[in-house]
Amino acid sequence: MLEFQVSKRKGAVKMQVAICDDEKEFRDELKNKLIAYKRQKRIQIDIYEFESGSSLLQSDLIFDMVFIDYQMPGSDGLETAKSLRMKNCICSIIFVTSYPEFVFESFEVQPFRFFVKPLDDVKLYSALDNYLQQQKLLCPILVVDDGERKTVSSEKILYLEGDGKYCIIRTTDNVIRSSKTLAKVQQELPKHCFYRIHRSYVVNMYCISSVKGNEIQLINGEKAIISRTHTAEFKKIYKDFVRNYYIKV
Repeated sequence: MLEFQVSKRKGAVKMQVAICDDEKEFRDELKNKLIAYKRQKRIQIDIYEFESGSSLLQSDLIFDMVFIDYQMPGSDGLETAKSLRMKNCICSIIFVTSYPEFVFESFEVQPFRFFVKPLDDVKLYSALDNYLQQQKLLCPILVVDDGERKTVSSEKILYLEGDGKYCIIRTTDNVIRSSKTLAKVQQELPKHCFYRIHRSYVVNMYCISSVKGNEIQLINGEKAIISRTHTAEFKKIYKDFVRNYYIKV
């Protein structure tokens, strides 16, 4: 059984995404798809909704990716995108429309993708994967285990355990001993879900299956005891995490 204390939550690298569409039903649909994607990929995506081009342009936020409906009342998608570019916005623009004949006009603002409604999940997630790979935000880690190089997906890591100058990586189906220290391995992982909860442990919060009192159970059945002085703090951190990264059903 692991036994640890919980440290304070540290900042995470954020990807900020805007959805600009006058149809609330579509905004809700796309938002749910993005939430499912960020949960699967273990990354942080903050999602903002706008029902018109003018409301998007009034925002002071800096977006990494913007989904824009091509046809909207007032400023349409193309005019909105032109205004974004005039503001020196270098975000990745993805047009979504029910009228694919406009695709060639969109080239003027160098869009990242052009999708036809209804959205195809495979094409959407492929585009997101491609963006993250370009931005180097979604990278598996390479581990040297007893002289052998192994690629490890961060999604499968349950926790890290410090072992002197080495790090034990416990995944859903394997145990790997890295030649790097715990701190160095942690640096390679998504910051929003991997936390240094003890000097010898880093846990993946996605892999917590239940919390009861001061006891945490991981999805592989292992249990972790939180010190009583940190139980309240942990529950607050975990509650925020679940609210931000899990789909409510």
